[in-house]
Amino acid sequence: MIMIYSKDVDDFVNDVIDYLDTNFIRIGESDKTNIVSMNFSDENNSYIITNDYLENIELENIKSVWFNGGCINSGNGDYENKCHEILNDAFILQKNITKIGKRIVDFETNRLDIMLEAKRQGLKIPHTLITGNKKKLQNFYDTYSKKNGIISKRILDSFYYSDDSFVYNFNLTFLITPEILSKTLDDFTISFFQERIIADFEIRVIYMDGSFYSAAIHVFKDTTDIRTIFTEIDKSRIIPFKLPEIIEEQLEKVFKKFNLNYGSADLMYCDGDYYFLEINPTGQISFINNPCNYNIENKLSQILKNGK
Repeated sequence: MIMIYSKDVDDFVNDVIDYLDTNFIRIGESDKTNIVSMNFSDENNSYIITNDYLENIELENIKSVWFNGGCINSGNGDYENKCHEILNDAFILQKNITKIGKRIVDFETNRLDIMLEAKRQGLKIPHTLITGNKKKLQNFYDTYSKKNGIISKRILDSFYYSDDSFVYNFNLTFLITPEILSKTLDDFTISFFQERIIADFEIRVIYMDGSFYSAAIHVFKDTTDIRTIFTEIDKSRIIPFKLPEIIEEQLEKVFKKFNLNYGSADLMYCDGDYYFLEINPTGQISFINNPCNYNIENKLSQILKNGK
């Protein structure tokens, strides 16, 4: 039996499942999962769950788990959800089985942790300021406005923030302009700023169980966040790319520092230098895997099936 935690919508998960010829259970973010029983009172332990599409699933003989987003959801409120999470973790996480990836709630780092570790390992990072003070922001802006300017991105992995009136989307990186600065209060919510790097090309790196699969993303349109142009086929080109061995070694040390054996990393290449941006423990895979013909879905399915 293979257990897969996943986001509700992820075509790469579907591709991996197509290669599985063994029993599996997929737990999506919205799937209602009920723990029928956990019996540890005799020599034959038993753990049985039921979800929206399968009944009485015996997980005692589970041999591998893939965490790619998602969570266990009882459908009966926060308290029972938490109970299910704790009980499921107590069973799954202590088992000596193959585990690929980590649950988002177990990803005990933030953007700054990862950046500082990347810097310690010798990777270049853009000049960075975290502040809620307009004067310090203005000084930072003045320093880099004569170059390529500065950008802002979210600190947490949460995409949205809401108040009584609006829901705010923090998903995209954006350019700090004089107009934005003029409207900024003297004191504002702590925020993340970086010098803007105009890349020769960007690099998405998929890391899986000690192997790297990288792609160079060439963009033919001026944009602060390349995710805004992926639907415009003529505005970008994605091709296989081999990172220098030293960069792969430094990246692997960052992944291992945070006990990650699966995820993606974003880098930029500019004027002969590689700049590290961030790591995502459940990064999008298909938009790199498919154009580069890496066939990662087959390789991952083999790890899950073989239990190693």
